[in-house]
Amino acid sequence: MNRAWALALAWVAIAIALLAARPLPTPGPPLRDFEAYWSAGSAWNVRADPYSKAIWQAERTVPGVDPQRDELLPFINPPPALLLWSAFARLPYRAAAALWLTLLAGALFALIVTLIRASGAPMSARLFFGALALAIAFGPITSDLALGQFALPAFLGATLLVVLADRSMPLAAAAATLAFTAPNVALGLASQFDRKRAVLSIAAAAIVAYALGVAAAGWTWPVTYAANAAAHAAAERFVTIQLTPAAIAYGFGATPRSAQLIGAGTAILVVAAALLLALRVRDAFPRFAAWSALVPFAGVFLHEHDLLIGYPAALWCALRTRATARTLALGGALLVSIDWLGLAQRPTGIAQSALLATAAFAAFSVLGDPSETRRTWRAALPVSALFAGAALLAAHHPAPVWPDSLPAFHANPNAATAEVWLAEQRAAGLLGVAPVWAFLRALPLLGCALLACAIYRHSAYRQTE
Repeated sequence: MNRAWALALAWVAIAIALLAARPLPTPGPPLRDFEAYWSAGSAWNVRADPYSKAIWQAERTVPGVDPQRDELLPFINPPPALLLWSAFARLPYRAAAALWLTLLAGALFALIVTLIRASGAPMSARLFFGALALAIAFGPITSDLALGQFALPAFLGATLLVVLADRSMPLAAAAATLAFTAPNVALGLASQFDRKRAVLSIAAAAIVAYALGVAAAGWTWPVTYAANAAAHAAAERFVTIQLTPAAIAYGFGATPRSAQLIGAGTAILVVAAALLLALRVRDAFPRFAAWSALVPFAGVFLHEHDLLIGYPAALWCALRTRATARTLALGGALLVSIDWLGLAQRPTGIAQSALLATAAFAAFSVLGDPSETRRTWRAALPVSALFAGAALLAAHHPAPVWPDSLPAFHANPNAATAEVWLAEQRAAGLLGVAPVWAFLRALPLLGCALLACAIYRHSAYRQTE
């Protein structure tokens, strides 16, 4: 496929997807997850505990929230982030949300430029717009933007540390501090264990993050925050919106204990795979990209938007891989880019998902060698067939969406925040055994594995040249 035509196809598909094929709108405030950030800042500003049910007093005032029922959305960022959300909470919600969305767009542009530079490719308009098209077509990234998630700037911080560690330790430490505000997407930084300056930057960032947390929540904040995070993770361990191996195993029908054992066993295997990969992939950035792609198999808390951690691997593979590694990479990139569970949660958006998948395929083609076009079709065709089958299954097994599916729900007034959240998920129909939903959630994890495998195979091939 000619690169110019492929780039045009990508952007035409994106335009149709975003302007003409949008799913039916759902009620609620703009940037749904930003609601929790803004409300946490509001609670902190009046000296209330943002990790308690006091956050609901602010959330119920957000335009679009239904105050006639309990639809509390917990705040789970570490305390250092409260200093940021406190500033946003001084603005009206809609103004704060618009400002935050603008900052997220800037973070996305910065991430794309950083990744292109880190991949060693010369910057050009074709590469930038191809990478931008791949990002917009990448479901986890569009989810981050739509929800107002902090995962995007936090992952930008992690990526910047990898790039800046050998150039400027102060800037690298600042980037790592940003990454620490969403630790579930920063786990790939463990791949930098053999870089002294990177390790020192991470240590400096940990000190800065602790100091900021002290200003927000006192000297013992790590202990109290760890307890809050553990309670929330336990409450959401088997909820349908979780994409961890344990949650998927539970969805297929495993008992809670068996599902936890499967999750633990998977984590052990992926750590072994990551160490093996580190022996083969010596360059810092592709190793970070590969380890980030493996994080979903070892994490204990992972939503669809957190899969943006697969984007660096997808972009690096689009720019660098050839032959069989490229076929694996494209298959992986498409599997991660599609919001598979979203097919069941928003059946009216299946056409939009198909268009965005087409855009991802075209953008991936733009970023590679034209001689590899035939190989890209080898991966695209089976993924297309898989999409058709998954869409059919999803249409016949629709999944609920929180909080739209909540009845007139009112929580136990004596319940803790995590218990309220779990009760909401149960009342919304998101805590049940559903093999179809589990199958849909397993597909992006397969994509993450293929991306890591493609990086490993490319590096192995290069070492035998």
